[in-house]
Amino acid sequence: MGRLTCGLTFAGGELLFLLLLAATAYALGRRLCRRLPILGAAEPIAVSTTLGLVALAHLAFLLALAGRLSRGPLLLVFAAIHLACFGVWRELAADLRRRHLLGGLIGLVAGIPLFLLALYPPTAFDATLYHLPFARAFAASGRLPFLPDLRFPVFPQLDETLFAIGLLFAGDVAAHLVQLLSTLLTAALLVAWGRRAFSSRAGWLAAAAFLGNPIAIHLGTSAYVEAGLTLFGTASLYCAWRWSEDEGERPWLVLAAVFAACAADVKYLGLFFVAAIGVWILCRRAGGERRLRDLLLFSAIALLVLAPWYGRIVYYTGNPVFPFMERVFGRSSWAPSIARLPAPPGATRPDRAVTVLGAAGRAFGAIGSLAALPWDVTFERGAVGRQPPFSPLYLAALPLLAAAAFRDRRVRRLLLLAAAYALLFPALPRDSRYLMPALPILSLALGGAVEWLAGALARARRSPSARGPALAIAVSLGVVFLLPGWLYAFYRIGRQGSLPVTAAEREVYLARQLPVYPAVAFLNGEGRRTGSSYTVYALFAENLCYFADGRFLGEWVGPARFATVLPAAGDPASLARRLRELGADRLLIATDQAAFHLPSTPAWRRRFRPLHADAHAEVYEILP
Repeated sequence: MGRLTCGLTFAGGELLFLLLLAATAYALGRRLCRRLPILGAAEPIAVSTTLGLVALAHLAFLLALAGRLSRGPLLLVFAAIHLACFGVWRELAADLRRRHLLGGLIGLVAGIPLFLLALYPPTAFDATLYHLPFARAFAASGRLPFLPDLRFPVFPQLDETLFAIGLLFAGDVAAHLVQLLSTLLTAALLVAWGRRAFSSRAGWLAAAAFLGNPIAIHLGTSAYVEAGLTLFGTASLYCAWRWSEDEGERPWLVLAAVFAACAADVKYLGLFFVAAIGVWILCRRAGGERRLRDLLLFSAIALLVLAPWYGRIVYYTGNPVFPFMERVFGRSSWAPSIARLPAPPGATRPDRAVTVLGAAGRAFGAIGSLAALPWDVTFERGAVGRQPPFSPLYLAALPLLAAAAFRDRRVRRLLLLAAAYALLFPALPRDSRYLMPALPILSLALGGAVEWLAGALARARRSPSARGPALAIAVSLGVVFLLPGWLYAFYRIGRQGSLPVTAAEREVYLARQLPVYPAVAFLNGEGRRTGSSYTVYALFAENLCYFADGRFLGEWVGPARFATVLPAAGDPASLARRLRELGADRLLIATDQAAFHLPSTPAWRRRFRPLHADAHAEVYEILP
């Protein structure tokens, strides 16, 4: 009974935070866009809550500039929002219908496995490498500091600012809930978009297809930022579509600019949506003067929203896309090229013919990799970062998508948009999670293709289908579309074991999932016993930095990169001196990755005193 009580208390507290965040974002967003003609059930929830998340992130940014990003000021902000938006709740209560409550109940039941999966402690590599360390530093300092010990000391960090709000109220699992909310809002946007572009059936099928992707479930319940990028990117395209369909209604264009810029404020890849909508405006059939005015308005709003986040990056680094494009903006200690091995002595520069042939080979390789993407992201996942698979539904539906694209201009445009985003993939690390923003567009195209097929069959019979059988078929298709993602959630829960609901169970879970974690836990315990903090240099355990109570050094890039330390690894005095110069008083070696141990000889023992050792890691004190 004690564990059950702990579990209910833990899950209830996290659910309360999720509901508070969603309700506050909805109320604020609905207030901000109250003049827009938002209709139906899904559109007000999706657009308003997404806009509210944007506003909350920027309010948190302003609090951080004042050094006041903490629980008290945030509670005051939340209370002020609800007091100012009391009318929103009154309108919502008046508009509720029985079918809305039934739809909400069905969604709640379907979302239970996703919510449970989001409650597991964070272990995803990039989440504990820098996303959560960002959020922890924001929450601890009340500011948005530059963090030179991390792989990326500064980045577009809109989502991590929302994570910091979660850390202040509900712990690190709340970051997963922020991403879960983003994923559910993306599905709601697809319901609204499909309803307006095709039919209600197409919208619900598109949402089911999107949530049927195991990779969407994985990224939507982890402290990555792809779910936020996908939400804001999809919202920007939806608002741009609404603007083009509603005879150039400027408020929709303003929202498109806000959401596109926010996608870029989450991740540099979001700049694609800014560029794509800019091209969309230029290609629209309108007078040249009007196109220019629309483009100027879109650009001005987008720059206004980009300015705080990218201005901060430029302030610290001088490079708006730090640490990339080093040839344009200059090299830094965090440049990706720093992690590469230098060319061997005496290496000769290839001649022009070899360079041209190499470029041609890379071009053909890129074309081949794009052609193989549908198969790779579904079955050959080792070639694309070993992420969870995309739904096999898209591969199976390729003939239907091709036929619908040939006949239906709406489906064709959606597929071209998804393909344009996929063209970025050869320039990125081969990791399928970078493709997640294309999934909503592809899912909407699939929903439209099903709608086209249904219409074609009805026309062939020269009579519309009976409502009963058509509804049954649509529900059955929706279940089939959703099933891969839903089953994946249960599979992950089964693999991870019972949900840790106490501090002791969390420690056991983390030790099982992250073999080097016990060594970091030892350092944390040692620091608490001695009443002093520590600075540890960790060799090949960089993703454990989030769990360290003390300062954590050791990365492939940055001032404390491995390349500055490993050349001294053969001499105890040189190694100890180099580590001391970096400020370290502890050395942690992930022996599984480093494949070496410090020798147990008098010379080494005079410099390094063993403190902890297990099957996966060793910890030493660095002696003066």
